[in-house]
Order: sequence, then C-alpha cells, then structure tokens
Amino acid sequence: MSAGKSRTRLWFLWHSWLAMPIWAFLFFICLTGTIAVVSTEITWLVDPSMRASGDGEPLPPSALIAAAEEAAPGGRVSSLSWGGSHMAVGAEMAMPDGTFTTAWVNPVSGVVQGISSGASFRQFIRALHGWLMTYPTGWYLVTLLAIPLVGSLVTGLVVYKRFWKSFYQPRIRWNQAPRVMWGDLHRVAGTWSIWFIAVIAVTSLWFLIYIALFHLGIGLGGSKAPVMVARDSIPVTATAPKVDADAIVASAMAALPDMRLRYMRLPDTAYDTASVIGSSGQVPLLPDILRIDPYTAEVMAVEGGLDGASGVELTRTIMRALHTGDFGGLPIKLVWFAFGSLMTLLVFSGMLIWMKRTARATVEAVRGLKLARGSSNA
Repeated sequence: MSAGKSRTRLWFLWHSWLAMPIWAFLFFICLTGTIAVVSTEITWLVDPSMRASGDGEPLPPSALIAAAEEAAPGGRVSSLSWGGSHMAVGAEMAMPDGTFTTAWVNPVSGVVQGISSGASFRQFIRALHGWLMTYPTGWYLVTLLAIPLVGSLVTGLVVYKRFWKSFYQPRIRWNQAPRVMWGDLHRVAGTWSIWFIAVIAVTSLWFLIYIALFHLGIGLGGSKAPVMVARDSIPVTATAPKVDADAIVASAMAALPDMRLRYMRLPDTAYDTASVIGSSGQVPLLPDILRIDPYTAEVMAVEGGLDGASGVELTRTIMRALHTGDFGGLPIKLVWFAFGSLMTLLVFSGMLIWMKRTARATVEAVRGLKLARGSSNA
C-alpha cells in the first residue's frame, strides 16, 4: 500500500475514533434510563420508611394530611401520592422557609415513618437521564441521540441478514474468542430488542421535535384553557377556606369507581381546582385526571381519557408513557427494565466490537504507513 493510501486510511480511522464519545454518551443515557424506570422501587428497597404492609383498612386522606403536618410543624401538605399497598403514602409539604419535604405516612396506621428533604433519587436519576441536570441544553443533547439510534436500528436490520433467526435459534458461542462472543451477544440482543429500540427511538425523536418547535415559537396546538373555580363560587371568609380532602377523593371515586387512586393535589390558590389522578384501566396509556371544586367537591372536568382530548395531547401523553414504561404498574416496569438492560448491553457490546476492529485496523494502518515510508526512502 502506498504512503498516500495509508495516510488516508489513518485519517479515516481517526474519524472513526472521534465517534467514540457519541456511543459512550448513548451508553450512559441507556444505563441511566434503565435505572430511572425502577428508581422508585430501588428507593423502596433501601429506604424502610417508604414500606407498608397494606394489611387493614386504609385511612382517609384527611388523617394522612393531619399526621404529616403534625410531624413537620409549620408544614402544609400540598399533595398526596399513593404507590400501592406495599408503599407508604407520600405527603409533599411546603415548609415556612420555602423548601419542600415529603413525609412517608403508613396508609393504615397513620404513623409517619420518615421525612425526606430535597430531591428524591427518582427525581435525580430522571433529571440526569432526561436533561443532564441542565435544561434545555441537556434536553437537546439527550434527544439528539434519537438520530443515531434510528440510524443504527435501520442499518443493523440491513447489515445482519436473516436476523429473525435469532428469535428461534439464538446462538451465543461462550467458549469462543471474546470478539466472537460479543458479536453473538450483540446480534441476539439486537434482534430481541428491535421493538423496544423502535419505541425508545420514536419517542425520543418526538421529544426532540416537540421541544425544538416550542423554542422556535411554533406551537403544535391542542392546549386547553385551565379549569378554574369561578370567582363567585369562592367562599368569603376571614381565613383561608377549609378544603375537605376526603370529600374531594370521594367525589373522584364516585365519578370513576374503577379508578386506582395514585395522586391528589390540593389547590395552591383560591381559584385553583383540586386534582385527582389515577388509572381506571380503560386506556392503560392514558391516566385519568379529575378537576374538582375544592369547596363543593363537585367534579368540574374529567381529563386524560380519549374523550375530549386533542390529538397532540393524546400523542404527548402516550409518548411519555411509552418512553418511561409508567403505565401498567410493576409488571410493565419490569419489562421495560429488562429490555432497557438488554439495550444497554447492546450498545456496550457494539462499542467493544467497534473498538477492537478499529484498534486493530489503526495498528495495521500505522504499520503500513511506516513500511510505505521505508520503501520510498530506500
């Protein structure tokens, strides 16, 4: 090989090496995203204050609020979250100094089992995965990975002929050389993850397009006017009107008897409605959101389902649910975690294969350049 061709080959290999940070970044995002799927469950495993037996009749929301506020003097509960019979109820409170804290209340006994201050592990890992703790720059950096992800999926299907054989004849040669073993792992993991990679790539691409249009001032439409309490309906009192949390939840459950209660937010101002969020199972990807008059406990609006929602709203909600796997309880989360782990392995194995091939080719190109120079000098 001539010196010119060897030099060109070496430049091409340097070009290949410079792509390494992109795939390392993709590996990091896949890893943090996989952890984020089960971040609540991880916290539950390591923090005993979040655990509950679930044996017995659950207490009404008012009792949970009273217990939380008694444990944190001066705090005012702004929301309650139910994670299931195995989890304590999270009571988020606004404190007098402007900070927020969460009291974990046993749903049956009403005992405050612990108080957490600051961002939770779930919030931290999702912020790290979603926008690298730097919005909006990090959001763009993360969602731009959808482009090489889509490209890798398409080119992988073209390169690996008859890839579908890995569905019924998966072959991993564990006793062969590492390059062979990692190559087999890459093909098998890629085949079984096709549907999952497509879901993550398409939803990530949606996030990229949506935020880009938003910052360009090109709205997709579909937004609704917020539901507010009419001024004439607000009680005139010397102190802040009392809100009956029990009546709010009872009204929501009467409107949707099959709904599994997940979240209740109390109004921040006199004009705000109370919000109750749950899932009735009618459309798993779409949560049920009820806006309720905090003074009369009247249901003012039911949102989140197929009725009355615009195409953009439905798409936004469905894309988020598909990306996070947070729409079918723990079984769906475990499926997303398993395939997220497989996808992370896929990126890692691809990096190893690529590095070995590129490293070997780089060594050969350097040797060829030295030989070509030696021949020309001779």
